[in-house]
Parts: sequence; structure tokens; C-alpha cells
Amino acid sequence: MTSTPERPRISSLRDLLTHAAQAQPDAIAVVGLRSDGSSPIQLTYAELDDLASRFAVGLERQGVGPGDVVAVMLPNRPEFTALAFAINQVGATYTGIPVAYGPGEVEAILRISRARAVVAVDRFRGSSPASIVRELRSQLPDLQSVVVAEPDAALAGTDVTLEELSRSAGSVVGNPPAFDEVCHLGFTSGTTGPPKGVMNSCRSLLSVMSGLTVHLGRPTFGEPMVNLVGSPMGHHTGYLWGILLSTWHGATAVLLDQWQPARAAGVIEEYGVTVMFGAPTFLQDLMALPSAAGPTRFVMAGAPVPRHLPGQAATQLGTQVLPAWGMTEYGIGIACPPWADPYVYTTDGLPVPGCEVRVVGDDDEVLPVGRTGELQIRGTGLFHGYLDRPDANEESFVDGWFRTGDTASIDGIGCVSLQGRIKDIIIRGGENIPVSVVEDALALHPLLDAATVVATPDERLGERACAVIVPLTSVIPSFEELSEFLLAKGVSKHFLPERLVVMDALPMTPSGKIKKAELRSLVPTYLGDSRVADARH
Repeated sequence: MTSTPERPRISSLRDLLTHAAQAQPDAIAVVGLRSDGSSPIQLTYAELDDLASRFAVGLERQGVGPGDVVAVMLPNRPEFTALAFAINQVGATYTGIPVAYGPGEVEAILRISRARAVVAVDRFRGSSPASIVRELRSQLPDLQSVVVAEPDAALAGTDVTLEELSRSAGSVVGNPPAFDEVCHLGFTSGTTGPPKGVMNSCRSLLSVMSGLTVHLGRPTFGEPMVNLVGSPMGHHTGYLWGILLSTWHGATAVLLDQWQPARAAGVIEEYGVTVMFGAPTFLQDLMALPSAAGPTRFVMAGAPVPRHLPGQAATQLGTQVLPAWGMTEYGIGIACPPWADPYVYTTDGLPVPGCEVRVVGDDDEVLPVGRTGELQIRGTGLFHGYLDRPDANEESFVDGWFRTGDTASIDGIGCVSLQGRIKDIIIRGGENIPVSVVEDALALHPLLDAATVVATPDERLGERACAVIVPLTSVIPSFEELSEFLLAKGVSKHFLPERLVVMDALPMTPSGKIKKAELRSLVPTYLGDSRVADARH
């Protein structure tokens, strides 16, 4: 009988690529697919490893070394993957910025992280990330170097091109951060307030990946694993599950630099995609096509999972949806494994190995089975705290447990059912309205493309629930019709929204989350609009 060979010891993120290149140098590591019609770019693991080393030499020559922060603002492309490992190789800390971000979001990340260097694409989809960085430069005293990808014209000053970096030769002096030192700085999406810098080490990131792999089973990802990366790699989802997990498992990562549902459907079929990670939006886009095949499995995290979606996706796309819960502070801590009883899929799943969960009341006392309270977690995959935010750290941790800001209940077999964000709870005259129940029902309405529920202030009751909808066509359901639909779906009359706002689109983050803080500020501007309904139940 032969034993399975042990994985090589990982002491840094750079080791993930080094070991993959040694184990299977000729295997395809990344396939870069561009929306501009350019030919696909493929790199083997040996080629990716070599490019990462050349980038590392170039970064050192730009003065980047241990303790520095390097920000990457590129579309999903093979160079992004190589840079992520190159930054680790020189001992620096990586942080990502989605290319869709505007000046305010870019400035906040660069200022909070005190980034020494930024790698940004010159132009993408009508915007110029590199120009945004240049315009902010005078406000960022820590920023010393700007590397521009695919510049339209010659660069001025000390800026260099990414191509120049790729031609660097020599050896790297710097050493990767130690296993338990901060090597990654993620940023919260800012859906409920200003972004915070989330500090991770190789230990915490590897623990999250290992926990989910054990929980779901390695074959779940595919043999061989072909991972479609549609989430921005500048976001935590694309980085952790697109770059790191793919490399750790020696997979082929198929990178889409722009999410286009019809094109993605063709890519899934052409490349035999076995797994995808992302928010429900991606799968819902595929299901809206006249005919399409989905990936074999879709690990759905990053936003609440409508309860009906797994069944519909299985029937329509042949895709097994694995609902999961995670956050920048803990990649994925709860998930529905493929081997679970169907009952588990009526919840949000079971804790992954290494992640402990509990539900507590207002005084942090642990609540009995079935009671709803705040979800708290702890484990080796938990982040190391918020950068330069002792106030946020003090508020967020209690005796080693992290306050997630989500409300949930845990049943007798350990399944977790999420109810929504604490700040999303609508307290109407002292009665809590479960936002997730109403949103799940609205998601079933055939005339709606998107829907959510937010609180609006009320002098007498404190708050009232407002449904915000995006119609699928020009046919807009009336307030009364929506109320009747919700009642027919079993929503209590006490939970019905009392206001209705119709919008052309909901404000979203690049990873597919609704920006509820922004939405709450937008809704009052619609008051008095003819498309707003206001009722009293």
C-alpha cells in the first residue's frame, strides 16, 4: 500500500508558487482572457515562477523591501498573480485595489496602508487607474514609486513600466515575511462605513484555505482543478480564492478581466471550468442567459445566498452551489459541504475546521440553541487586527472572539442560519424586522432583477422598512402587488415593507455586495418622487 506524499512545508506565500513550479513546471498555471479581444495569454507554473522572480528583482531596484506596502491596481491578468508572489518574495506586504475604484476609495487605501509603491494599469474600460494614482501622489508622502502597466505614452519622472520590471535580472536580497508576520493587507468593502485595513499573515490565510479544503473535500474543486476567476483579484475574494488557492492546489486559474455573462458561459464550456468562487450575482447572471452551462461547483460567498438559488442553479445550469459565509477578516468560516444532508442547505452551513462559532446576546452571554443573536467567531484563520485602529480592535474583539456584526442562530447540530447585519436590523416600534426573510422572498419575484430592504427613519416608530427594487423590464410591480406577493410567500404582515423605492440599479461593490450605507443615504433623495410608495400597515 502506498501512502499519499505530504505537502511540502509552507513557510511563506511565495512557497506556494515555488513548490507548484517544482512539482509541475509544465502545467498551465494561468490563462489570461481579455475583454478587448486580444489573444489569451497562458503561463506554465515554471514561467509564472520566473516572472514573479523577475518582478521581485525589479521591485527591489525600486527601493521596495521588508516592511513596505505595495498596492496592485490591475485587471485580472497573469501579471497580477506574478506580482502578488513577487511582493511577498521581497519581504513586502501586498494590498489590492479593484480597478473600478474611484479617487476617494483609492486615496483611502493608499493613505491607510502607507503604500510605498503602486502598480496600476494606464487605461481600462474608459478609466485610468494610473492617472488617479498620479493625481493623488502629492497627498501621499509615503508613495515613492509608481509602476504603470501598458502606458499609452512615455512616462515622465521616476515612474517605470511593468514591462521594464519584467525584464529585470539578478537575485533578490529581501526575504518573505515570517509565517506569522503580516504579509497581506485587505480592506473591508466599506458597505457600512469607511474601509479598514485587515492584517493577515501566511498562517491565517493558509489556515482559511486548508479549513475549507478539508471541509469540502479536495476533489470538490475538480481533478484537475480549473478555477474561473471572475471576482476582481484586487478584492479579497479574487486574491484568496483566485490567486492563492489555485496556486496551492496546482490548478489552472482562468482569469476574466471583465465580467461578461455570455462570454463567461463560453469560457466555462471551452476550458471545462470545475469551480468558481463569488457572490450570487455571478451565477444569477449566468442563469439569466437563454441557455448556458455553469461551472461544476460554485462556492457562493460574499453576499447573502437566496435560499432558492442552489436548487434553481442545479436544475438550470447543472451547477452544485455550495453556500458559504466569509468576510475579509476570515475568508470563509461557514460552508455547506457537498456531502451534507439536504437540510443543511436550508441553512448557511456548518463551521469549517479551525473556525469556532457562537451566538451571543447584548451582554456577550452565549444564547441557547435556536436563539438569534450576534455571531462571533475565533480560530487560526482569523485576521491579526485592523491596521492602526486600536479603537476598532477594542470594539471588535471580546476574549479572543471576533464580533462579526452579523446576526444568526445555531441549531442543535451546529448549522448556522444568518439573519442579516446588525446595522441592517430594522427596529420598528421596538419590534425587530428580519431583513433577510423579506429579501429572500423578494428574490423570487419574477418581475425583479434585484431587491433589498433598508431602514428609513420615522418620527413615531423610529424606523420603517423600505424595499428598494430594480425591475427586470419596464413592467414595475405596484406596492400592493409586492405586498400580496410577500404575504403569499409566507412573510408576516408585521414584516412587510412600508415604503417602496424603484431604482435603475443598486449601488454595488466590485465583489457583488450591495452598498447598504450608500443606499440608506440615497433613499431619502427619492422621497416625493412619483416612483416612491408610502404605506401604513
